[in-house]
Formats: sequence, structure tokens, C-alpha cells
Amino acid sequence: MGQQQILLVILITIVIGITTIVALNVLNQRTQQSNRDAVRQDLAAAASYVQALWERPNLMGGANRRFTNLQEEIILQYLNIPATDYTPGDNEAKNDNGTYSVVIVDDAELIIIGVPDSGPPNISIRIFRDDNTGRWLMSYLDNDEDD
Repeated sequence: MGQQQILLVILITIVIGITTIVALNVLNQRTQQSNRDAVRQDLAAAASYVQALWERPNLMGGANRRFTNLQEEIILQYLNIPATDYTPGDNEAKNDNGTYSVVIVDDAELIIIGVPDSGPPNISIRIFRDDNTGRWLMSYLDNDEDD
């Protein structure tokens, strides 16, 4: 009878160990997905400021309908990403969710890149003005296969 009890204790210990490992993995995946969602939200909020920046005259700190009139760090500062670590003149803003930067593609298009704190892949949002319709369009560019 003693041998059966020892085997039962060992079996229960193994089952509890496996259950704990699986639970930690699930929790870690949810934390990473939550971080990625927060970065997407920051990018969407920043994208909402792009049109106003593009149309604003130079005298008011805007791009005067040409993003190439501004430097990337000025655009980043205007996009109002809630940054906990931003140094004027720096091309990166950092907060609890990740690190953000801006790339000017042409006069009416830019890309905002978000690097989640949970790790790669990066998430980017492309904002551009459609010349035919005059509408502003945006699309997420990320390699996250869970979307």
C-alpha cells in the first residue's frame, strides 16, 4: 500500500506541474497580445492627428500640405503619442506599451512604427491621402499572424 501512495503522490505532482506550466504560458500569451493591442491603439490615436497636421500652415507649426516640410521628430511630437520618455530632437517616443517612430514616405504619406515592449514583430500604420478622392486612408502593416 505504501508504494501505491508514493506513485499517486508522484503522479499528482507531475499533473500539477504540467498544469502550472500550461497556465503560465497562456497568461504570457495574453499579456503579449494585450501589449500589442495597446500599441495598435496608440498608433490609431496618433493617426487621427495626421490630417490636421498635414493641412495646418507652416506658421502654425503644420506641414502646409507637405509632410516633407517637417522633420520626423516634429511630426512625432505633434502626433500626441502619450510618451513617458521623449527628448525633444529625438526621433523616438517611448511609453509603457512600446517605442514609436515616424518615417516620411512623401508629401502626403507617412508611416508610424510601433515596437511593442513584448517584442517583435513591429506594428506599423501607414497613413496617406488618396489623390483621386481626397480622402485619408490608413492601413496596419504588421506580421502578427493572429489577426
